[in-house]
Amino acid sequence: MGVPARVATAAAVAFLFLVVFISAAASAVTAAIAAPLSHLWHAVAADPRGTQSLWSAQDYVHLIAAAEHDAPSPQAATAIAFAAKQIGRPYIWGGTGNPGYDCSGLTQAAYRSAGVDIPRVATAQYVEGVKIELDSLRPGDLAFYGSTAFTHHVAIYLGVVRGVPVVLDAPAPGEVVRFDPLTSGGDLFAATRPTAAQ
Repeated sequence: MGVPARVATAAAVAFLFLVVFISAAASAVTAAIAAPLSHLWHAVAADPRGTQSLWSAQDYVHLIAAAEHDAPSPQAATAIAFAAKQIGRPYIWGGTGNPGYDCSGLTQAAYRSAGVDIPRVATAQYVEGVKIELDSLRPGDLAFYGSTAFTHHVAIYLGVVRGVPVVLDAPAPGEVVRFDPLTSGGDLFAATRPTAAQ
């Protein structure tokens, strides 16, 4: 075998190695991207009665992916991803994660995972938050229910599913972290956009 033939053989082997390497890397990247959504799919599909009020597992996966993509900041996207991993966990009054959450425990933990400190209870989260108009909600914004004097519930806004604005929240005792319609509480009054300290 002459030198040109050996060079051609070596180039062909190198090319095949590169193809195999790129294929393996692409599979690893796809798995890393899909893993959180796969977890979400299984959490919702495993007990649809607990986690769904109006939506399918597919709705959950699509909205979480869109919300992370459309979030106004990396911190909001991280908070959404963290909160999505809690779907199906029980509502525990005063809960901060073990074994479950209450509404403000969930929002605080979600933003803490993104490096943003917000107060522990819903009223304090409202008082200290950067206020935004309800018609300007973006994924990751916090929606508040009650009044300025007493905020009894907080949720993370995600976007719209089948024409319905949706939040991710820990709604009430006996329930689990799940999607709910933005206006399901009936007394939505304000929203804030948590941001990292400047």
